[in-house]
Amino acid sequence: MRSVEHPDLTTRARIRDAALTRFPNDGFGATTIRAVAADAGVSPALVVHHFGSKERLREACDQYVVARYRDTKLAAMQEGNVFDPGFAASAFQMAQPLLRYFGWALSRNHPAAGDLFDEIVREALEITRIAVEKGMIYDSPDLPRRTSVVMALNLGMIVMHAHLERNVGVDVLTADGMAELSPTLFEIFGGMFTPEVRERIETAYGEEARGILAARSGI
Repeated sequence: MRSVEHPDLTTRARIRDAALTRFPNDGFGATTIRAVAADAGVSPALVVHHFGSKERLREACDQYVVARYRDTKLAAMQEGNVFDPGFAASAFQMAQPLLRYFGWALSRNHPAAGDLFDEIVREALEITRIAVEKGMIYDSPDLPRRTSVVMALNLGMIVMHAHLERNVGVDVLTADGMAELSPTLFEIFGGMFTPEVRERIETAYGEEARGILAARSGI
């Protein structure tokens, strides 16, 4: 089994990425330090040296997923390509193993799943506030509540990805699948976007998105 691919990884990062792949595939209980070590190409003793325990390794994976979410969203907004399909597909493909881990982590019947969701909502709220300041989305009378609901809906698709794929024929854990589902997501969330951003979405995603956004506006 191969870990999440990334060039020039440190030993600690190779171990973490091996765990990011191994935990969702085998489950936390069935995953052994020895298996993670083999995937990372290191000794079990080195895993213990860097992380101390399997639980601490899982915590490191959770923290990394949240940090990558924040960095990817902020970079997209700063570079002005958050709604560019090419950028979205590239970023999504790179993040696919992280999304699989995310779905697994949130579906676990463990207090750590609650901690992970709370942390990602906190990050999402800060990013949402930046998006409001930049005029990308509308503000809300209760922005924390709206952000929590939006994140629950978005993350729920990841947790329920197999059931969603069975019903709509789209795998949201792939870049092509998410691109195919984007017009439907715009139909659901389009009301949050400002006119300038709606125009960019229409330009980026073509006639299907344009028709949905026009219908939402009553045009």
